[in-house]
Amino acid sequence: MSSELRQHIEETTEVFIQQVKEWGEIITDFETSNKYELQDANGQKIGFLAEVGSGIFHFIKKQILRSHRSMKIKIWDTTGNLYLTLERPFFWFFSDLFVIDETGNRLGQIRRRFAILHKKYDLVDNRGHVFGRVNAPIWNLWTFPILDKVDKQVGVVSKKWGGILKEVFTDADKFGVSLPDWDYEKKAISLACAVSIDLDFFEDNQRN
Repeated sequence: MSSELRQHIEETTEVFIQQVKEWGEIITDFETSNKYELQDANGQKIGFLAEVGSGIFHFIKKQILRSHRSMKIKIWDTTGNLYLTLERPFFWFFSDLFVIDETGNRLGQIRRRFAILHKKYDLVDNRGHVFGRVNAPIWNLWTFPILDKVDKQVGVVSKKWGGILKEVFTDADKFGVSLPDWDYEKKAISLACAVSIDLDFFEDNQRN
């Protein structure tokens, strides 16, 4: 059981997600699997995220389907203990990301919703109840407020710039997640929402 990382998420209010790029991928623009580090407010590593999959089929699927592909992402603590599994089926228009704990129990999911002038997500618990949402105007490129059921802002997901030269040469992203003062399961879903936002809006930003 990943007690160290779980305890950190229960107690903290701020987490950073840093995408890890390999120089071979930057030079050739052929990516393998998404890889991230989880960091605390001081920049210390507290965990790792990685998309599961390898081989030629995985490579072709990623190149053709891009961010619409089905995928599985696992989150570990720094000692290699499994913390969460994030699963997203193939989709045409609106993504669903399922959040599963280390024992295989589903904690909830993140649903992207239709909107013309906003970027919207529902945060859903394991009973299917919407307990929070993300609602960001389409012109607000880098900030995604987390709202509670009465539309009060209780947290935020924001892209952190790593410096202008770094952004020119790589699409490696760093997100800051201000976690709401919720229980552990809802906090874990809020953290997973940042990964869903990255996949939907920033994974292909180097080409765009």
